Amino acid sequence: MPNSVLKQDLDKLYNVIADEAILAFLAFEKKSGKCLYLNKLARELFQLSLENPEENIQISNLFVNDQHDSIRSFNSELLEHEGLYQDVLIHKHSGHKFIGNIGVKEICYENYEIQLLMIQDITIQKKLQREITAKQVEIKSAYEELLKQNRQLKELDLAKNRFIALTTHELRTPLSAMIASAELLKLGLYDTDEERNEFITMIYDQGLHLSALVNDILDFAKIQAGKMDYYIQQGSPQKIIEEIIEGLEPMAEKDKIQLQLTTSQDLMSCYFDDVRLKQVVTNIITNAIKYNKSQGWVKIWLEKSEKEVTLYVEDSGKGIPEDQVSKVFDEFETLGKVSLHHQGTGLGMPISKRLIEGMGGSIHLKSEVGTGTKFWITIPIEKVLKE
Repeated sequence: MPNSVLKQDLDKLYNVIADEAILAFLAFEKKSGKCLYLNKLARELFQLSLENPEENIQISNLFVNDQHDSIRSFNSELLEHEGLYQDVLIHKHSGHKFIGNIGVKEICYENYEIQLLMIQDITIQKKLQREITAKQVEIKSAYEELLKQNRQLKELDLAKNRFIALTTHELRTPLSAMIASAELLKLGLYDTDEERNEFITMIYDQGLHLSALVNDILDFAKIQAGKMDYYIQQGSPQKIIEEIIEGLEPMAEKDKIQLQLTTSQDLMSCYFDDVRLKQVVTNIITNAIKYNKSQGWVKIWLEKSEKEVTLYVEDSGKGIPEDQVSKVFDEFETLGKVSLHHQGTGLGMPISKRLIEGMGGSIHLKSEVGTGTKFWITIPIEKVLKE
């Protein structure tokens, strides 16, 4: 076989080998930037037909710098780092983009300085990588949420155990006092009618306290189960407030607290459940009296806007620390933090919040230690809860 034929066969063989390669090969003259050779995959990758002769292809036409994309764009600096593999944003002849992993190799052949670019389209891999990363973030987030929920469940379990202990203590105390007083009456162990009346009063007062505790527990259970019933009717909250203040005057006078109600000629009609509203307002004003300073005051007034009536209760009491304000309405915080030395279940404010919201309103507070606390309740003018 002649040497010329052998050389031609070898050239074809080299071209076949290059065309079957799994990487796109592009050879450029370093000085001019003209393309000397493209293998089959390079032509397919850049969407170049066989009619495009290599000598008409410039490296600057194949790689367009785009600073707006998150993937690094091709630039001349990449060509200065031989052997460097980088993920680069590349533009096809049609204008479409793809992400290519590019490596650079310098070849010196006779008088030629050639830059060989080896490129692999990794667009799909990058897309899969992004999807995997997103899934990993999603899984991590779900795992962290599960850990958080697990911690909350443990805290809730501890809180419930504490609540049971507290409730048992609170129920036992009035029951013990009632039983002791009733036993003394039964045995006739009193000397005067005054002593007898004291025992009767003790039984009555402890019975009221016990009833309040049981009602708190039942209300809390109903709210948690979503079974609280509301009887929404149109009425004037001012009348209810006047009744509440009249009932709490003896308590306020005993603690030397002045109750100041600012009334209005406008009865400010709105929609609410009168029993539940009375329960909420009584709880707020009672706390304002209980945690007030000696010879302090509690101010109550109403304001009306286009969509709601707002009831304000402001006191001159001790105030609530800033880091505790957000926890006042949180039943789980209440259950977890309340002490056995604290009278009652501590569920009054969490229950009040849920009751007001159940009537379509809202409850808020602002407090400053040493200055006092202001609560305000919004009550809708239009009926928002279906019967």
